[in-house]
Amino acid sequence: MAAVAKKGWEQYMLQLQLHPLRTKAITAGVLAGISDSVAQKLSGLQRIQLRRLLLKVVSQPDL
Repeated sequence: MAAVAKKGWEQYMLQLQLHPLRTKAITAGVLAGISDSVAQKLSGLQRIQLRRLLLKVVSQPDL
């Protein structure tokens, strides 16, 4: 398992060097999606609101 994580990290760092803006944008979107999913579950929603989640992932104003 550690070998897979290490390989993934190396690939991420390579992409960060080759395509920094694209890599950071995708990373920000993924983290926003994960955090919104967790927030929805913690707030007690039975089902995750996919539209809200997708809007959060796509519209990242911090870039």
